[in-house]
Amino acid sequence: MTATHHTTAELTKLARILHRDPADLDFLATLPPEALREFRDQITDLTARREARRMQRVGAAAKLVPAPIAAKITEAAFGPVLAAAIAGSVDPARAVAIAGALSPSFLADATLTLDPRRATEVIAEVPGPMAAAVASELIRRGDYLTMGNLAGSVPDSVLRAALPHASDLDILQVGYYLEETSAADRLLSVVTDRIPGVIRATHAAGEWPKAITLLALLGPTERSKLANVVAAGDDEVIDGLLAAVEEVDAWDTLLPVAAGMAPEPLQRLAQRPAMQNPTLLTKIADLALTQNLWLSLLPLATHLSPTQLHTVAARVATEPDDSLTTLIEQAHTENHWPTLLPVALALSTPDRKRLASLPVMHRPEFLTAAIKATATHNLWPAALPLLDDLPTTTYDTLATTMNTLTDNNFREALQAAPTADCTTTLIQIVLRQEPSARARSLTLLNESDNLEAFVGTIHTKDPAVWQAISDAREEIPEPLRTLLAAQAIQSGKPKDPPPLAHLAEGRATPHSPRRHGTRSRRLDREFE
Repeated sequence: MTATHHTTAELTKLARILHRDPADLDFLATLPPEALREFRDQITDLTARREARRMQRVGAAAKLVPAPIAAKITEAAFGPVLAAAIAGSVDPARAVAIAGALSPSFLADATLTLDPRRATEVIAEVPGPMAAAVASELIRRGDYLTMGNLAGSVPDSVLRAALPHASDLDILQVGYYLEETSAADRLLSVVTDRIPGVIRATHAAGEWPKAITLLALLGPTERSKLANVVAAGDDEVIDGLLAAVEEVDAWDTLLPVAAGMAPEPLQRLAQRPAMQNPTLLTKIADLALTQNLWLSLLPLATHLSPTQLHTVAARVATEPDDSLTTLIEQAHTENHWPTLLPVALALSTPDRKRLASLPVMHRPEFLTAAIKATATHNLWPAALPLLDDLPTTTYDTLATTMNTLTDNNFREALQAAPTADCTTTLIQIVLRQEPSARARSLTLLNESDNLEAFVGTIHTKDPAVWQAISDAREEIPEPLRTLLAAQAIQSGKPKDPPPLAHLAEGRATPHSPRRHGTRSRRLDREFE
């Protein structure tokens, strides 16, 4: 969509230098805006080369008479078109002196055909009052094309002098005709305090398509700044933007913008009624997956509700394994694990297991990055369920990564584990840690506030799991060891070989003095 609007702007500029009606050039509307701009520059360059010698002679003659007289000759004999052509052939200071004696109306006429690339030095010398007078005249005429053409070439001081004469809506119209990203960024930086007014005026005038075009032209910093202002506005303004984006099919513009927005404005955007539409969310996800905008979608995904996430995840799940692998690799490269995990968890159980079975998910560096991101952002409730979908071959890597967690990080994981229903897997990983790290983990588990809830959700009947727990019984502190023994009974531990060791039996340790009570002896008998 934005390419279409940029093409429209380029056709308008091309029509001016050809002295034609823009409608006459509709047959060029299928060309990309870059091609049209290159063609326009070629025409301008060709014309300038053809007239260069004559302009140099006229420019030399202008030096022979006083500036006021040269101005009279220029206005009476040359006219604005020739005056614009001569501008680049006259000494900048001399050109400005002559221009100072010309009327703002004549100067405005001259700027219509002025090529800023050939008059850079002259434009830089133009004093603020003169620039303001010309800008005021151009704005009065509604000639935003010429203003946009010049805005990228004039110094910031000239912009600051000229823009007070423009209304908030005028600023948007000028921005629509800017030539390049740097010019758009400069314009927005100069009028930062007026951006809220520009947004309100845009909404009131129904000019969102032009604002979206300007949005696409901005660099990441100014783009996000503008988007944050929009999202901080009234709900009506946000809804107006979303409706316009859908109407002109500009999600390819809005997604990259959303990626750079601050969390609170982005959350407001995600919660608007339009974003609750499953059809629209599927369309956005499809665009992200097919137009290389996956990394732009992920920041938005973190602010979606579970229902919204399921819709996005369902579209992601339709991708083949090689595509999913690429998406995970891209997220890893840009450190997007905190935003990827919620999407992964929203997959259906079969799709989540398919994702977890991909070889890319078993790479040590990927597992390590995922665990660290989970710990840093306390994403354990979202991430822990994925542990059960990973093969046991990854447990050693996970155990090593767990060694790097702080005590608080590990406590947060323990708190989330029962609800995530992955306590069996987590205890298996803990038991694979090297001895000192394992001792720390078992101690933290023994001291956790939700110890009984944690142990109470270990329902496995797998003999290998209980054997591993039994083998580590001397390292397991009380009351954790007693709770595990009771849970083994509650879970209906298997009676077949290999026999389970007595969990409640073991040498006294600094953490777990041996207990000889009736309950301990009963548990010993149950394990025999």
